[in-house]
Amino acid sequence: MIIFPIYKTRQEILKGYGVTPDSDAGRWRISALRKEGYIVPVSRTWCRVGPDRRFHLRQTSRDIQLVRVVRPLVDSCCVWSLTSINPLLVHQRTRRLTLVEVARADRRLVFERLRSERIRNVILETDTKWVIDHIGESDFDVVVRTLVGKSPLEDAKKGIPSLEKIIVDLFVDGQVLLGVAQSDLTHLVRMAFSEFCIDVRVMRSYARRRATWDKLVSFIEMLQFVPSEVLRDP
Repeated sequence: MIIFPIYKTRQEILKGYGVTPDSDAGRWRISALRKEGYIVPVSRTWCRVGPDRRFHLRQTSRDIQLVRVVRPLVDSCCVWSLTSINPLLVHQRTRRLTLVEVARADRRLVFERLRSERIRNVILETDTKWVIDHIGESDFDVVVRTLVGKSPLEDAKKGIPSLEKIIVDLFVDGQVLLGVAQSDLTHLVRMAFSEFCIDVRVMRSYARRRATWDKLVSFIEMLQFVPSEVLRDP
């Protein structure tokens, strides 16, 4: 059974304490309640009631190997595989398609280094159609593609993406590039918001950089799982 999260405004939370959100006492109280695990701010106005629970993506041994090869070459990278998000999907993925994301200018360098390290089935992102035509011949495809600037990472040193980034990437590329069905995406979004804390500000900022926020917010609103006021809070 899916448990719907409870959201309250800072004003509602602080009413019982006799303080306002824009006062020093109000800001202190919100900070204290957060440290005590009672609330988690998710936007400028709204908080999620409950402790701060985050989805910790577990990289496979192959993902870790790729990070060790790539990290010394670039300022930032993100490495994650389709199987690592299986806890959030209905249909478990067996193909270990892995995305190695680096700055656009670093793609060729990383691609050549991975090939020199004898990493199998490495594909350089050129255009979506070309990638689709070439992946799937192996269980261990690795796609080197562009890391969008200021992508939200849970652990920048290890190149682990945040759940906010995963949601946006799956919404944009999931069905075409990764083969994630619409039903899986719907289940993932519901699981993400019910079981974990999603920072709407982080998700919105990244989705806008990927030019998809308006479509994504409409999709989430359609699920009637998160109040529109929370999603559209400035």
